[in-house]
Amino acid sequence: MLEAVKARKTYGDVVALEGLDLSVGAGDAVCLLGANGAGKSTTTNLFLGFIAPDTGSVRVGGVSPTQEPEAARHQIAYIPENVALYPALSGRENLCYLDELCGHQRDEVFLVAQLEEAA
Repeated sequence: MLEAVKARKTYGDVVALEGLDLSVGAGDAVCLLGANGAGKSTTTNLFLGFIAPDTGSVRVGGVSPTQEPEAARHQIAYIPENVALYPALSGRENLCYLDELCGHQRDEVFLVAQLEEAA
């Protein structure tokens, strides 16, 4: 599902990742541990297509997140450490707005019903 082959990423003179080889199968649970600057966020950002590797390759379900970011993002979920919600919107309104940003055109009643079924 997630694959990195000899991925390298630098920021100026700082090497954030050097030769990252990683393979994570569908349904596997993985935790990235390391000190500040170890490359955890850089690795995550590569798979999300927010940044591109300098060398090597990164794939999500066989798709390059750099070349096809939407196709790659449709195969994974990401919840950031700090979720930004809009305080002027209700919980439902936030949910519907974020769902719409993902390209979905579902109405509020349908979306809430789906969540209630999953709970």
